[in-house]
Amino acid sequence: MNFIWQITKRKYLLFLLPLLSGALIFSCAPKVKHYTLINQHLANQNYNLALKVIKDNKGSYAKRNAALYYLEEGIISHFASRYKESNQSLSKAESIMDELFTRSISKQAASFMINDNTIPYRGEDFENAMVNMFMALNYVGLGLNEDALVEARKVDNKLNIINSRYAEGKKNVYKEDAFIRFLMGVLYEVDGENNDAFISYRKAEEIYRTDYLKNYGVSPPAFLIENLLSSAKTMDFNEEIKEIKSQYTNVDFMSPAEKREIAEIYCIHYNGLGPAKMEKRWVVPLPDGYVVKVAFPEFKKRYYQITRGVITLKSLTSGSSYRFPTILMEDISSIAVKNLENRMGRIKAKAIARATTKYLATKGASRLAKEREGNLAGLLVQVAGNVAAAATEQADIRHWRLLPDEIRVGKIIVPPGEYEGEINFLNTDGSTISSKRIEPFTIGGGEKRFLTFRTLN
Repeated sequence: MNFIWQITKRKYLLFLLPLLSGALIFSCAPKVKHYTLINQHLANQNYNLALKVIKDNKGSYAKRNAALYYLEEGIISHFASRYKESNQSLSKAESIMDELFTRSISKQAASFMINDNTIPYRGEDFENAMVNMFMALNYVGLGLNEDALVEARKVDNKLNIINSRYAEGKKNVYKEDAFIRFLMGVLYEVDGENNDAFISYRKAEEIYRTDYLKNYGVSPPAFLIENLLSSAKTMDFNEEIKEIKSQYTNVDFMSPAEKREIAEIYCIHYNGLGPAKMEKRWVVPLPDGYVVKVAFPEFKKRYYQITRGVITLKSLTSGSSYRFPTILMEDISSIAVKNLENRMGRIKAKAIARATTKYLATKGASRLAKEREGNLAGLLVQVAGNVAAAATEQADIRHWRLLPDEIRVGKIIVPPGEYEGEINFLNTDGSTISSKRIEPFTIGGGEKRFLTFRTLN
């Protein structure tokens, strides 16, 4: 024991201190047991209880995970329709994430020597954009359309800034957001900004057709094309109408005069849970024949039963019924998977360099120990270094866990009046998994109403 104690005082073990301290600090994954309870409350639509759980567990989030806490608090508040509180939390998360875009050299060095868990979490690229998307939806819930448009515009601006940091050929597939462009079009219509509405709808259609369809299998919804044609008619863009109708031959649309007389109801359905980020490992041979295991993150999509919603509304004025489905407009899980894949080359290159650095540091310390203290000392240092390197080789699997898997939207055009109804959530066979009552509400001519729903099953 005295011999080992003398060895530990030698200067060559300073090479291993970062690894040894990292093994003690990061050998255990972050505690996330409270998410099970949160998910149960969300599935039962007990949003205020879910919010209480996250607040009660705030202390379990280390300082470097502060953004994660506010992301989760913010989105639970959104599901609870506590829109002002949600924006307060999401704004805090955004401030932290924006500030972390400029990271200190010392923290970068720590992540290189130990792992990426040593640095504050600044979010995946797509998560940065989703912050502003949900802030925009919060403002929609508050009836503050101008503020909603400000946040919506930030989504594309932020994606442009993020992608500008990457070299050609290494940019993200997720570079524009079709759903947020569609939402902007609706909001511009509400404000009477018809030209801006047309531009937003036209851009949304383009992104769905050329980007979302190819990368995520999401097509332009028929009601997007209806809105696009109606806004073109409002502006007397007859050439554009002819061009659009040549691409979408079976889509009808209403004239501006007709739209002023009717009401539009949009049902936004947040379905499922976004993908889980898991750790994967692969073996990398080094030049001298030594083999190291390198860790990297991977998103895995989750299974859930509900595949769509069907809304039935009954007019309390006329007795007429209206039935319409929700359509997939934002496949968040597929965006997450693609977004991570886009930067996987950079992640793996850094992981390999880090593992090589750890190995060389251990090898150098072992050689020095062997020269000064003998073979046993060299062996002990080698074993200690290899154990520490293995313990600290962890992928950064932190992520915004409570994002939905997808955003589905349903639209119906109805006469002004008072309505009530329900939404049935169906599986692939068309069987009803659960239902939710839609409380009575009144909507006027030319008005647009948003209803939101959340399912996890």
